[in-house]
Amino acid sequence: MWRSRLFYLIGCWILLLSATQAVPFFIATSLEEAHAASGFLASIMVMSVIGGSLFLGFRSTPQIKVTRLTILLPVVGGIALAIVAGMPFFFIFPDQGLVPAFFEGMSLITTTGSSAYEGAHETIVSIAFWRVQASWIGGFLAICMTLSILTAINSGGVQLHRSPLPYGDSETGYPRLRAAAISIAPIYALFTVACCAFLMLTGVPLFEALQLAMSAISTTGIGPDGSNKIEDVGTQAVLAVFMVFAMLNWDIMRARLLRVKAKHPQGLESKSVLLLVAGGTVVLFLLAFPGDWLGLWHSLFVAISAMSTTGFSPADMGFTGDGIDAGAIILVVLACLGGAVASTTGGIKQLRLIVVYFLTRKEVDRLAHPHGVKSLRFQSFAIERRDIEAIWLLVGAFVLMLVFGSLFLAILGIDFQSALAMSVSALTLSGPLITMIDPYFSGFSGLTEVDYMIMSGLMLLGRIEASLFLALITRSFWRG
Repeated sequence: MWRSRLFYLIGCWILLLSATQAVPFFIATSLEEAHAASGFLASIMVMSVIGGSLFLGFRSTPQIKVTRLTILLPVVGGIALAIVAGMPFFFIFPDQGLVPAFFEGMSLITTTGSSAYEGAHETIVSIAFWRVQASWIGGFLAICMTLSILTAINSGGVQLHRSPLPYGDSETGYPRLRAAAISIAPIYALFTVACCAFLMLTGVPLFEALQLAMSAISTTGIGPDGSNKIEDVGTQAVLAVFMVFAMLNWDIMRARLLRVKAKHPQGLESKSVLLLVAGGTVVLFLLAFPGDWLGLWHSLFVAISAMSTTGFSPADMGFTGDGIDAGAIILVVLACLGGAVASTTGGIKQLRLIVVYFLTRKEVDRLAHPHGVKSLRFQSFAIERRDIEAIWLLVGAFVLMLVFGSLFLAILGIDFQSALAMSVSALTLSGPLITMIDPYFSGFSGLTEVDYMIMSGLMLLGRIEASLFLALITRSFWRG
């Protein structure tokens, strides 16, 4: 029974995402990009048939709530959406095969921003817009998944985040996904429009401003021309502000805009984000631009971009001399930390880091006061043992997947520095950041199919979180 419900939900997702391809199809038609238009049309037709078959074939399945369905939905759904997002590339660039198209789709739907078609699509406006649009949709879906499914299974202790969203009767699992989507959609669109408007005030044309806004809000880091380089300081300032917003909890921002009084005090993650950005800015400034005040702004912009896992960088940004390795390490650390738990960023997220800090402080206090008793609390409510175990499981799984990903890519012939940079960019969903982490990286377009599959797996793990993958390989999960 739960399999039928899974097929129905996947069919719905495929239909919805394939329907959004009508936008780049009309853009390609109006700009007379005939080859791209035919590719989008073929993708819409094929995916509509597949999604429609699943929808019609299993639409009568009753709503059920089982653990296996809740865990499998984001995994199978992520793979299905990646296929839909990458299918236009398969039809437009058929010579490269299906695997690079799947990698491209996974990169977009997880908001990573890497591309297997570098140098081939930058001049095709409809494809460039689809890359940004698919990533923007993926960022919105990531927020909703966190506030619904990942919260229901307490992935990495997400239940510690008490959301002020009005869920009504949909308290757990996938029924809560719709309630979260309805609540978050208006503010997500509002911030995108606001970012676009401010970018236009800095002189960016409307169409390019819209693409940059969608890229910044979804923390994808894809520019209108496929590049992550931003030259104008005013444009950088606008993007920096909205990248900070993208790092915060979207449900908390919604509550504050609507002046909804939360049951629990909020804002600890926001303070942590701002504190780490400030610390990263200072360190980068001292390493790369000592005494250069323009370099201070560049350090701030890059720190925000790295921690939000966006990957935008100034056009003249670069680490030189002895600071190159240390600067790259700082960017890797910031990307691995990530933003707030209900944001579009990748990485471990601030909630887990705060709990780890509390645990560390508790151990230090225990050494000073061996007989003292002190409970752990996060924003006025107790941190339970199962939350701590879930957080340590996620942190351990994150490190483990990073190590294995780097080793596998290195074994397949990629030099270890590039393999490590690729694994970090995939697992933290910060594809464009790789050009700053590894200035000698040659790009993703020359990888083998096995490399693409490993990278796709890391990106999926980075979005649905690695601890969820560990649940899939346990015997008890498949035994029900």
